[in-house]
Amino acid sequence: MSSHNFLSVASLLVSVTLITGCASPSVSDLGVSSQELSAVINPSVTTSNNSINSSSVSEEYLSSDSSATDSTYNAVAASTASTEQAIVTKDPYGGGNEPVPDGDLQLVFIGDSQFDRWRNSSTSISELVGEEMNALHYNLGVGGTCAAVERSQNGFNTSNGENDYEEANFTAICHMLRGDVSTDRYSNILNQEFNIVLDTIKPEIVDYYIIEYGYNDYYTAVDMYNEENPYDEHTFYGALNQGIKLLKEISPYAHFIICTPCYCRFYNGSGKDMGDAYNVTKGLGSLAYYADYALKLADNIGARKLDAIGGGAFNLNSYTYKEYLEDSVHLSYKGRVVYAKALRRIILDDMGIYDSENEGDINIPLSIANY
Repeated sequence: MSSHNFLSVASLLVSVTLITGCASPSVSDLGVSSQELSAVINPSVTTSNNSINSSSVSEEYLSSDSSATDSTYNAVAASTASTEQAIVTKDPYGGGNEPVPDGDLQLVFIGDSQFDRWRNSSTSISELVGEEMNALHYNLGVGGTCAAVERSQNGFNTSNGENDYEEANFTAICHMLRGDVSTDRYSNILNQEFNIVLDTIKPEIVDYYIIEYGYNDYYTAVDMYNEENPYDEHTFYGALNQGIKLLKEISPYAHFIICTPCYCRFYNGSGKDMGDAYNVTKGLGSLAYYADYALKLADNIGARKLDAIGGGAFNLNSYTYKEYLEDSVHLSYKGRVVYAKALRRIILDDMGIYDSENEGDINIPLSIANY
């Protein structure tokens, strides 16, 4: 799984004005004052809260054009200082229906490349949801990452705060949001944009954490569950459980949506179809088994869930996958549109304002044929 490049010129000028600095980099490094780094998610939307809509870059997409995008990023960041800040309005849902009634619907997306891909193109999942809901949206997706920690790592030591995380997996990002793990050691994985977004998020007023992992956990064959410790971050279930526990401590009023990995197909080096998410295994079970544990966790902790593998949210399956997927794993543009529509329905229903009369029964999966 993978990620994309830095903020494009159009994305910065239309959607985002960079915000407060953080440990890496500082505001002064960007050449912009803290006042001018007040964020804007949607030029049609007014808020006093800092906001930004995108975050990180990971291993696979950083190689070929990083130097070019670095110079573009710095040039745009500098020019932003002289750009008049856009006026934004409060979210259209009245604030009172939010888990945190502060007047702004605030969504934080954490996951792998299914969230990370196509950032700053206005077509990533976080941007599509944020645009449609007039919400402040923060993308902490990092391509190629797992929810769980590799068996060779100790993870986070609660007694002394030390850790040996080698990647920005889910529990590591949760500790970053808490401020007890620095991003400095991940300079080869996390870019400048990730740091800015991370520093912008105010956990106490986050309304929804939308979490999506599973493909990389399956691909690297991490354990699914530890019967003796349901918070074991070396397992897929335990890492999700532990990370959400950490987030609840800093965001006590936030709600959670757990998304399964998407239905996908697998091909060998010759391009032969080897099977799908239900019948291809890397040693510990198929991708569908990992998805089952994500759904079980959602039920166990009372979180909302988006079933992207079993057809519960939309009709992605063995008959429609060529329409939904652009490369057998990642969602196509139309696939991301449908995914975003499904998330929107879940959020509105959770806030008690989903209009089922006009929009249809939320329990009936969406069809890509309608988009």
